[in-house]
Amino acid sequence: MRIKVCIALVLEVLFGADNAFSQEFLGYRDSFNITSWKFYKGDIHSAESGDKISEQGWEDVTIPHTWNAKDVLTEGDHCYQGVGWYRGSFDLPKEQNSRRYFIRFEGVCLVSDVYVNGVFIGRHKGGFSAFCYEITRRVKPGRKNSISVKVDNSMQPDVAPSGTYLYPLFGGIYRPVTVFSTDDLCISPLDYASTGVYIRPVNVSHKQADIEVVTLLNSKDPNDAKVVLKTTVMDNNNVIAQNRQKVIVKNNQQARTVSKIHIDNPHLWNAKKDPYLYKLNVRVEDTRGVKIDEIDQPLGLRFFEVNRDNGLILNGTPYHLYGVCRHQEWEGFGSALTDEQHKKDIELILELGATGVRLAHYQQADKMYSLCDESGLVVWAEIPNTPAYRAENPAYLQNCKEQLTELVKQNYNHPSIFFWGMYNEIPISAEDVKSLHQTAKQLDPYRLTTQADFTQPAARHSVTDVVAWNWYFGWYYDKVDKYITWYDKLHKEHPQIKGGLSEYGAEGCISQQQEDPKRLNPLGRFFPEQYQRLYHEEAWRTIKDRDDIWCKFIWNMFDFSWTFAKRGDRDFINHKGLVTHDRQVKKDAFYFYKANWSDEPVLYILSRRNTQRTQSDAQVSVYTNLDEVELYINSKLLSKKKMDSDIHKITWENVGLVPGNNQLNVIGYRGDQKYTDVCEWTLVTKSDSNSP
Repeated sequence: MRIKVCIALVLEVLFGADNAFSQEFLGYRDSFNITSWKFYKGDIHSAESGDKISEQGWEDVTIPHTWNAKDVLTEGDHCYQGVGWYRGSFDLPKEQNSRRYFIRFEGVCLVSDVYVNGVFIGRHKGGFSAFCYEITRRVKPGRKNSISVKVDNSMQPDVAPSGTYLYPLFGGIYRPVTVFSTDDLCISPLDYASTGVYIRPVNVSHKQADIEVVTLLNSKDPNDAKVVLKTTVMDNNNVIAQNRQKVIVKNNQQARTVSKIHIDNPHLWNAKKDPYLYKLNVRVEDTRGVKIDEIDQPLGLRFFEVNRDNGLILNGTPYHLYGVCRHQEWEGFGSALTDEQHKKDIELILELGATGVRLAHYQQADKMYSLCDESGLVVWAEIPNTPAYRAENPAYLQNCKEQLTELVKQNYNHPSIFFWGMYNEIPISAEDVKSLHQTAKQLDPYRLTTQADFTQPAARHSVTDVVAWNWYFGWYYDKVDKYITWYDKLHKEHPQIKGGLSEYGAEGCISQQQEDPKRLNPLGRFFPEQYQRLYHEEAWRTIKDRDDIWCKFIWNMFDFSWTFAKRGDRDFINHKGLVTHDRQVKKDAFYFYKANWSDEPVLYILSRRNTQRTQSDAQVSVYTNLDEVELYINSKLLSKKKMDSDIHKITWENVGLVPGNNQLNVIGYRGDQKYTDVCEWTLVTKSDSNSP
C-alpha cells in the first residue's frame, strides 16, 4: 500500500486549508471547493469539451449559484426552465499517482451531466441530494483539469418533483462542489455520497447504550490489504469506548465491517434541553500504525417513540413537538445560500422558541442538519415527492426510492432527525407508500416514517409509523374550531393512526394593515397582517393542549416563492411566513409564537406598522411572557395590567389618541430586569385628510 503523508501540506498551500462547507467526514482529508466558474444559460455545442472553447456569452459566477435567483419573482411560472452549462477548472499537485480523487456535488437542480477533461463521468437525477464520483482515472496531476456540468431544471416525468405547483425548481449548482483525495484504500464516499459510516443505535437507555458502527472500506489497491480499524467514542477529547479490529480488504473490492460499542450511563442527546454530542472517530491504519484514512461523525444517543395519546416521548419523557416548516430560499438569492444564511435561519427558528422543524419538501443543505444536531431541534426530513405524482410511470417511483436512499444514507448519523417523510399532498396509492416505507425501514429501522396529506383518512394513512395532515381550517375552508372536531373524529374512527398536524397557517403582508379584519378571501389581494396573527392566536389556542396531535408545524417560517400565485401585495410569493422573504421583518405572528414558546423575555406592541389611524379610540395589545405590563401614552401612564391570558396577550381597549403623533410605550419587568417597547401612531383627523 502506497501512502503519501505530505499531500496535506501541498494542497493547503495550493487551495487553502479553510473549507466553509466541509462536513465532518472531510475534516481529515485533503479537500477544496471549486467556487469560480463560467456559466452559459442555454444549451451550447461542445460545452463538455476539455479543450479551450469560445467564452463569448459566458459569464463569471461563484458557487453557490442559481440562474433563477431573480426571475421566479418577476416571471413566475415563465421563469427559465431548461439547460445551463458550467465550466470550471482545478489544479492537482504533481506525482501523486498513489492518490484517489473524488468530486462531490452537494446540490444541483434538477438533472446533471458531469464531464472531467471532456470525458463523461455520470448523470444524477434529483435536485436536492448530494452525489459523488471517483475521477482518479480522468484527472491529470501536475496540470490544469477542466470540469463541465450540464444542468437541466425542466420538469421530467421520471424525476421528483415532476412539477412546480408548490415551489420552484431553482436551476443551477446551488450548493458546494468539493474535490478531495484519499489513499488507495479509504472509507468509501461512494455509497450514495454518504460518509461511509453508519451509526446504528441498537439499544439506548438511561443506563446503557449499545451501538453498531457499520464502516464501508473501499480499495483500489492491486493487492489484498491488511488494515486495523479503530472505532472510538470521544467525550470532550476523552476516550470512553473503543473497538479495534483487523480487517482484510480484497483487492479492488469493498468490505463491510461492524464495530460494536458499549457505553454505560450515557449522556443522552435530549433535544433543546441538552443537545449533547459525543464525537465518533473511525480511523484506518496499516499494520505499522500509519494512518490511511480517518473521519469524525457526530454521535447523539437518544431513544424515542410516538404515542397516540401523548405525542412524542423522548428519552422516556413526553416532549412537545411544535415548530415551523422551512423552504431553502432567500429573496434575491433563491436556493443558492451560504452557510451563514442557513445559520441565520436556524437562529430565527430558535428565537421563535420552536422545538422542531420540518425541512420541507426536500433534502436540505448538509449544514442545516448539523445545526439542528447542535441546537437540539427535532427534524422531520423528507423527499420531494410532491405534486404532480406520476403514478403511471414506474421510473418516477423508482427515482423517489433513490432520492429516499440518498436522504437516509447521507444523513444517517444526525441525531436531530427523528422522521423520514415519504410524500406531501399527492394521490399516491397505499401500495406505493408501502414500497417507500419499506425502503426507509430497510435502510434505517431506528427512525419513524411519516407522510403529510390533505385528504380524509384512507388506507395509505395506516402504512407509515405516524401520519400528519396539512389542514388550513379558518383560512381556505371551515373555521378554526374544526381542528378540535377533526382530530376527535380521527382518534375515534381510526384509533390505530397516530395523527399530527404537518401544516397550518394564514397569509399576512406587512404592507397591508386593517384593524379588526373580517374573514378574507384566501385567493385575493388583501392579506392584512392583523388577520394572520388573529388566525394564529385562535389556531394555537385550539391545538396547544392537544397532546394527541403528535406534531404541530406552522406553514411557513419564511415567505417563499410560489410561481403560480398572484395574491396579496406581490405576485409569485406565498405570504404565510412569520418572517419576510428577505429575513428583514418579523411579522406580528412571529412575536405571538415567541411569547408563547420562548423562555426569552418578550414584550411586543402589535399593529406597529399600522401607523396612520383615523379612530381616536384605539385598541392597544402586546404579546408578552412577562408578569405585568405598564402602558404609557405620550409619556402618561394609562394603567398596569397583569398577564393572565392563556395565549400571552394583554389588551387595552378604548385608548384615547390625540390628533397628530402619539407615542406608545410599554414597560415590563422580570425580576430586576426592565424591558420596554415603543412605537408611534399618527391620528389623522378629517381636516387632515381633506387638506391638499
